[in-house]
Amino acid sequence: VLDGTTGRVIWERDADRQMPPASTTKIMTTMLALESGRLDRSFEVSPYAASQAPSKLGLRAGQRIDLEDLTYALMLKSANDAAVVVAEGLAGSVPEFASLMNQRAREIGATNTHFHNPNGLPDDEHLTTPHDMAMILRHALTVPGFREVAGTNAKIIQIEDDRIHPVALHSKNRLLNGYFVPVLGKTGYTRAAGRCFAGAGELNGRRVITVVFGASDMWGDTRKLMEYGFSTYDDTAPVVQ
Repeated sequence: VLDGTTGRVIWERDADRQMPPASTTKIMTTMLALESGRLDRSFEVSPYAASQAPSKLGLRAGQRIDLEDLTYALMLKSANDAAVVVAEGLAGSVPEFASLMNQRAREIGATNTHFHNPNGLPDDEHLTTPHDMAMILRHALTVPGFREVAGTNAKIIQIEDDRIHPVALHSKNRLLNGYFVPVLGKTGYTRAAGRCFAGAGELNGRRVITVVFGASDMWGDTRKLMEYGFSTYDDTAPVVQ
């Protein structure tokens, strides 16, 4: 549980333990896409991108999709194929994009992170920590466009080949609506990682960030942590750079 304003840790357990983050990885991928300044660019789907395991859009090699639409596919649909399209479109290859991810993580201060792919699919070398992911999300919230994408419940995007295919996306984030605060965030799940969620809520000018990895009750745990964070909020804490 992180004070989203100051960066101070409010509560933690195993916060610096390296673990697989599953699709919470896509927070970083989305952030790099938004920071690229190329949202209006259209990228072609490669055979490798199309071959990714679900969850996916079901993209086919040769199709094209705008980068802005790809960010919604990442955050709402958690599309693994879309993540590879972003990686290849922005950096030329997945390894080159992973290098950009790791460089950005170090700049943010997430020094216990080693990303190996843009989507969080199982990889023994793809690891971060709950604290690092909280710091990554804290920074992502300052990137223009991120809150809009992460705060969207439903979106229609377009995939192009010989014609335009509209595709409806719906967020997997159960805390985006109907909770006492809207929680912007990203889910994740693999067998290795378990259920993961990184989220941020704001109330009366206060921001709380929570991360759970390997949770048995992901939504219940997140609610408890979010409520604890707001109940113990400290306005006098120094800002962590």
